[in-house]
Amino acid sequence: MSALLAHGGWELLDPRPTAAQHPDTFAMPTAAELGALGPGSMVRAMFQVATIADVVRDGLTPYDEAGHPRLVAQVERMWAIVLEVEGDTVECALDNLPFGTHTRLLPNDRLRIPLSHLIATGARVDRFDDYLAFLAKWEADPDNPGVDPSSAMDRLAPPRLRSDQQEVCDRVGARPEPPWPMGSGLLAKNLTPQSLLVYGARFPADASRRDTGWVVFAENDDFEEVSRTVGFTVATLQDMYRAHPAIWPYVALPTGWGFTLAAGTEHDVYPVEISED
Repeated sequence: MSALLAHGGWELLDPRPTAAQHPDTFAMPTAAELGALGPGSMVRAMFQVATIADVVRDGLTPYDEAGHPRLVAQVERMWAIVLEVEGDTVECALDNLPFGTHTRLLPNDRLRIPLSHLIATGARVDRFDDYLAFLAKWEADPDNPGVDPSSAMDRLAPPRLRSDQQEVCDRVGARPEPPWPMGSGLLAKNLTPQSLLVYGARFPADASRRDTGWVVFAENDDFEEVSRTVGFTVATLQDMYRAHPAIWPYVALPTGWGFTLAAGTEHDVYPVEISED
């Protein structure tokens, strides 16, 4: 972990050993696909990033007894936009915001990736010239922090969240516990992106069931009645996001917190009572 944090909380991984071990499920780009790369092409690579622990994924609480973040290393697959192809390397700009909470990597950071380390290629982005103009403007913007993504990362730093998730936690003074997106929760069967009244509550996680503790339901604030009449399904947090994207700013709230979203405009965040049973 120390070496990872010294390099900004991330490192590029060589995928070839994984591809050799799993040839039937892990396909590398073909020579023809690599040869077709040019400015504006999309490419994907594997990164190891430092992130705060998650009970479901890691079996560890996110903070230690002193209140410091517990850090673990996780692999993320991220896309980037090719700026130039230089021999056996592509210069590119990162297109993803990492889920990792203790990495300096940000969208639009410039990276150099060997062709041998690419795990996928994609079509060229639309209006690439417009993207280049945006990138030049962003890099020259005085508000751009301009931090070297490989500069050292403080292991005691608070977890980096999406700005809307940070705002929600700051608003109520809650210490964030960002969940693993592939962890699960209970999702009411009647929840849709158009639902006008949405409730969410986070109960203690259960690692044995990959359960993050999140329960999200709509229209009726009586959980037991919703369970009897509408019913719930087990869904990953990513599926919950697709069911109602407006919940995403709230999922980093810790155990014991809930929220109400009314007609997409009135949002309330509050502690919830957790039974000892």
